[in-house]
Amino acid sequence: MKHWKKVWGYVPIDFGIPIGTLEDTLEIIRIKNNVRGSAVKIKFSNLYGKAPLFLEQVYVGKILTGSSEIKEIREVTCQGKAQVAVPEGGSLDSDSIPFPLQENEDLAVMVYLKEKQELYSLCQTWSAKGWQSSFFKGNTGGAPAQAGMSTVEAFPFFGYDEHECNGAFGVSGVQVLTGDAVTTVACFGDSITHMSYYFDPLQEILYEKYPGQITLVNCGIGGNRVIYDASFVKDMPGCGRCFGRAGKERFAEDVYEDVSPDIVFLMEGVNDCMHGVDFKLEGQVPTGAMIFEGLRAMIEKAHEKGSRVYVSTVMPFGGGSGKDDEQPQGGKEDKKDKEDKDVREEARLALNELIRSHKDLADGFVDLDEVVRKQEDAHAMKEGLHLGDGLHPNETGGRVIAEAIAKRMIETIAKE
Repeated sequence: MKHWKKVWGYVPIDFGIPIGTLEDTLEIIRIKNNVRGSAVKIKFSNLYGKAPLFLEQVYVGKILTGSSEIKEIREVTCQGKAQVAVPEGGSLDSDSIPFPLQENEDLAVMVYLKEKQELYSLCQTWSAKGWQSSFFKGNTGGAPAQAGMSTVEAFPFFGYDEHECNGAFGVSGVQVLTGDAVTTVACFGDSITHMSYYFDPLQEILYEKYPGQITLVNCGIGGNRVIYDASFVKDMPGCGRCFGRAGKERFAEDVYEDVSPDIVFLMEGVNDCMHGVDFKLEGQVPTGAMIFEGLRAMIEKAHEKGSRVYVSTVMPFGGGSGKDDEQPQGGKEDKKDKEDKDVREEARLALNELIRSHKDLADGFVDLDEVVRKQEDAHAMKEGLHLGDGLHPNETGGRVIAEAIAKRMIETIAKE
C-alpha cells in the first residue's frame, strides 16, 4: 500500500520583522533524497507573513547523485493552478505531482516569485550538506545556467550572523509517495540541531546504511528552550523572537503536523540553563528538575503518538568554574560572572543526572555529554569540535556526534 513519506522538512523561523523584499526571483532548493516513489507533494508556508504570498510558478526536478544538472522538470500545481497563493498566517499542500523517483536521485524544488513581496520567515541550515539554496533574477524555467546568489546576497539582513546560513522561503516540506517501508526520524532541539552540523552527517550515515529505507526531518530552532518561550534580547533583530515557542509547547505541532515519525531524537535544554542568567530574565532561571519535566512531557507525547524516542544528555558549554575556563582579559574573573557560570552549570549537571537516571523513559539513550567533553575538564567541550564558542559543534564535532547517535540507532534497528 502506498503512503506519503516526508523526505525533507525544516521549521519556518519567525523573525518578527521583515527580513527582505524580493521580486522577479527564482529560488532553487537542492535536497538530498533517500526514498523511491511515484509522486511528490510540496508544503508551502506563509505562517509569519503579513500578506498572502503569491508564488507565480513552482517546479520540481531531479538531480542524479554526483551531478549538478537538474532534469525531468515538472510544473507543480496547487488546487489545479500554477500560481500558488499561500494565505497570510497559513500553509498549503500542493497537488500530488506524478514524479518517478529513485533513492539515488536528489530533488530540486524551484519557486518563482514575480511580484514584489516582503518576507518575514525562512527555513535555515548552516551546514548545508543535506540541502542548499540559491537565488536567481528572472524565471529561467527552472534550469539557470549562471551561478546564483547566496542567501546573504539575497537577504542582506542575515549579514549580522558570523556563520553564514542557507535559507529557503515559502517552502517547508517535501513528501514522496512510496510503496516501500520507510522509517522516518525527526530530530528535535535547539540551534545544535537547527544548524545541522550533526544532522547532515547523521543523514549521510543512515542513508548509506539503509538506502531507500530511512528519511530524516529537522525540527530544530536556534535559541529554543524547553519550558519558556523566546528569550527577549533587545540587541537582536526582532528581539529574539526567532527563538520560537517553548519546546514542550511546539513539540506536537512541529514534529507531528504532517508526519508521524517512527523515531524522535530529542536533545534540548542548554538554552534553559543559559538564557535566564545570560539575558537577566527575571523568573526564568529554571532548575535541572524543571527542565527535565519538560523533556519528560515531550517523551510521553511522542509515545502517545506511537514514536520511539532517543534522548541525549546536554553537552557542555563552558559553564562552571573548571580549571580550563578562560579568564577575562587583564584580570581575574568577576565574582558575579563566576556565580552566573556556576548557576548555569549546576542546572546542566542536575538535568543530565536526571536524564541518565531516567533513561529508561526513552527507547534509546545517547550520552553526548560524555562523548564530547574534555577528560580534564567536564565543563568544556573538546577543542576542535566546536565553532570557537565552546557550545555549537563544527563540522568535525558534528560528525563525532552523528556517529554516536547513529551507532545507537543502528543497534536498535538491527534488533527489530
